[in-house]
Amino acid sequence: MNEIIIGLIILIILIVVFLFGRKQKLAHAESDKAAKRAEKELWVKQSVMSYGQVQQIREELIKSMEDKLAENPEQVEQLKKIINDWADLKIQSFQERRSWVRKPDQSKP
Repeated sequence: MNEIIIGLIILIILIVVFLFGRKQKLAHAESDKAAKRAEKELWVKQSVMSYGQVQQIREELIKSMEDKLAENPEQVEQLKKIINDWADLKIQSFQERRSWVRKPDQSKP
């Protein structure tokens, strides 16, 4: 009789441990899934522009800046530099994002 009770207690303990471990794994899997979903949404929301779009926006910004700040040539030059740096970074980001499609055999350094 004692052996049956001890066996049942061990069986109950094993079931509890199994179910508790399963809950932890499910919680971990759900958090991983939520993290991947959040990362995917960030990629979707990211502003990706083609080379032509960046050039168009660059020209529009420089033109409107020159029109409005004609009396401050120093500020115009500083803002042109900032706009050109922004445009270069956008173009580089676009090229890096798409580079694996064009050159799948080349690995990153």
